[in-house]
Amino acid sequence: MSIDTIIMGVIMILGLAVGFFGINIYRYAVIIMNAVGGYFLGKIVSSYFLGNLAGEGIFHDMDTSAGGSFILAVFVIAGAALGIFLYQIMGAVAGAVGAGFMFSAGMQVLMGQSTISSLMGWFIGLILGAVLGVLAVNFQRWPMIIFTALVGARIAGYAASHLFSGMGWAEKIAMPVHNVFFTIGTPDTIRMAFFLELFAVLTVIGLIVQALVRDD
Repeated sequence: MSIDTIIMGVIMILGLAVGFFGINIYRYAVIIMNAVGGYFLGKIVSSYFLGNLAGEGIFHDMDTSAGGSFILAVFVIAGAALGIFLYQIMGAVAGAVGAGFMFSAGMQVLMGQSTISSLMGWFIGLILGAVLGVLAVNFQRWPMIIFTALVGARIAGYAASHLFSGMGWAEKIAMPVHNVFFTIGTPDTIRMAFFLELFAVLTVIGLIVQALVRDD
């Protein structure tokens, strides 16, 4: 079992915790959101950094594995720290960024891969994520339940789709909606369809569970 698989498993569990218990552990949920967001942003940065700079100039002797691990650690720690000290705003920030990525990918699927569809998705996702995050902090109760259920489902569904989408049973589960994703290759079609189904199911379960366990 690779370290990436283990990390995805941990992220999935953390996402379920946010989605099912977010209203009772909101401060911790924000830390989780930002740490997970830091991890994925670190993956993007390390991929670009190592792909373009490793082996060049002062980076000639860089161990790419160690370099990537260092970058990931910095982003995770920075994200968690922001979540700890600025939790009242970082929940909205994390929600906006996560929704931006999600809607950007969705719009490119529906409208075709282009800069315009990507920017439209980003704009819609950023606005919706930020608004829900602000409502969660200011009004709590159901706005917070809805916000954390959605964010938790987003995190857990994304991790689970990467862990299981290559398995036969996941492909069968994804069949009802996978034909919607006609603009990208088959592996991503299955993964995105599986994610969409997981996201919907986990959001509903999260809403129900939080309504039952809330102690506000």
